[in-house]
Amino acid sequence: MSGEFEVSLHGGQSAIYNSDARFKVCAAGRRFGKSHFAAYMLILAAMASVHKGYPLTEENGVYYVAPTFDQAKRVMWPKIRSLAGYKRNGGLIARENTNDGWIELISGRRIYIKGADNPDTLRGMGYHYVVMDEYADMKPSTWEEIIDPALMDVEGDALFIGTPKGKNHFYQLFMGAMEQEPGFEDWEAFHFKSLDNPFLNPAEIARVMTRSNRPMEVVRQELEASFVSGAGKHLKADQFNIVKGAPSDAHGQICITVDLAGYSKTEGKKTLRSDETVIGATMVTDPAWYVMDMQHGHWDVREVALRIVKMCASYPGCQLGIEKGALMNAVGPYLEDYMREFHRYVTPQPLSHGNTNKLDRIIWALQGRAERGHLNLVEGPWNQWFLDQCVDLGDPLSHDDGPDTIAYVDQMATPSYVGSLDLDEWEPLDLIAGY
Repeated sequence: MSGEFEVSLHGGQSAIYNSDARFKVCAAGRRFGKSHFAAYMLILAAMASVHKGYPLTEENGVYYVAPTFDQAKRVMWPKIRSLAGYKRNGGLIARENTNDGWIELISGRRIYIKGADNPDTLRGMGYHYVVMDEYADMKPSTWEEIIDPALMDVEGDALFIGTPKGKNHFYQLFMGAMEQEPGFEDWEAFHFKSLDNPFLNPAEIARVMTRSNRPMEVVRQELEASFVSGAGKHLKADQFNIVKGAPSDAHGQICITVDLAGYSKTEGKKTLRSDETVIGATMVTDPAWYVMDMQHGHWDVREVALRIVKMCASYPGCQLGIEKGALMNAVGPYLEDYMREFHRYVTPQPLSHGNTNKLDRIIWALQGRAERGHLNLVEGPWNQWFLDQCVDLGDPLSHDDGPDTIAYVDQMATPSYVGSLDLDEWEPLDLIAGY
């Protein structure tokens, strides 16, 4: 072998490269440089002679897999040629076969360019390293039944790269790696926006993002690598008004509603549940609702109780509603302790599903109000999280803790009509009865 192979990466790519995880999942926006980074990793893997103590031979393939063979060749072939160069010019490529889809380096090992549309071509060899590009467009069985078992010979590694396409098997892998779920101990997840590529002109990204005829869900998926499903079957993001605050002349009751998640222990970095506890504060007026604040997270029972009491303290005279059941019973004693400590006493009102399907209950409470522009979100860091859940409502892989929490307000709300009546001019028709 001759010469040195120089690798040039920007900050986001370097973060993936420096990770020690065996399996890496990268969700990134368009033009972040996913394929460019993958080409570097394929070349480096094919130049290696040993992996985790296992000697590597031509039988330990390095694979790049895209949804189709044509797509794989179109995306990766020119990148590898450009980065590696040919042996006759001092580069790394010794020979290649375009029809069969392989490039052999001076190490004697090959990079195979394959398509998941013909999974049988992926069988029969032991893998050392594999890149799964746009895994969301492949059948899950490509990884689960063919490629993953083929990595066992030399404890091979894998890189998943792609732009999200809603909540599917790519989303499940990403979240498993992100939350370190059981079975994902040697995985790591990475998330980057298009803007994280320092070589892209920010003005161009802003131009694409602000085109009026492009749905915001599409922008967030393609440029911000958000796993929004974009279905919007029941609630749409543009139906909610983002406001600086409730109008100064608005009068109404404040409802604090709580959707409790199960309380479970954490082991190291692992959180053994994926749903969240959500606490929301909503001002109910006629006809508008103003969601003043929302807090969400994975907290133990003590912190949940403390956060509830602190939010109630922020809104004197509020009403408190908590989903009834074992979880409400669990948080109750801690609520009483903190109420005594902070001298804030609010009697929790038990909220129920009312023997209705959760999705139906959320739709009945929010859809009509949203369509009429009566749902307002006070500007806050939780806005996008809430809107994403609203847009994804009904998707079996999506969470609905935020919309569910606000839907509970419907059980507590008594609209205030103060301001709509001129009480100075009101006179009772019957002085004795008072009306």
